[in-house]
Amino acid sequence: MNCIKTLLINLLNTFIATLTYILIVQMKKLKLIITLFVLIITINVNAQAKPEKKAKKIATEMSKVLSLDKKESKAVYKIQLNRFNESKSIVKEYTNQPEIKKQKLNKLGSKVYNQLKDLLGMERLKIWKSYKKNK
Repeated sequence: MNCIKTLLINLLNTFIATLTYILIVQMKKLKLIITLFVLIITINVNAQAKPEKKAKKIATEMSKVLSLDKKESKAVYKIQLNRFNESKSIVKEYTNQPEIKKQKLNKLGSKVYNQLKDLLGMERLKIWKSYKKNK
């Protein structure tokens, strides 16, 4: 009887140890999954904010270099923000069609150039191009 009792106790201890080990491993996996999930969410939030940051940076830089007033600076920001958002959309939509993607991006570049030329005039656009070239 004692032998069976000892055997059952050993079996129960082994079962509890195995169960504990499984729980610890599962908790580590859960921790890893949660960490990865938070990381992915953070990356997505940062990626979404990038077009705004890029547009703001360009608008600010152009404002300083070309002495733009607030209205012009705001217009440059809008043009650049639309550019980055459209560009992102084109890249996503035409990922597997590099030639079409290239054509669409070139067309977008021409559109942005013409918008900036209409807003700033050719002289200030030349100043900006010169500044960017020498930067």
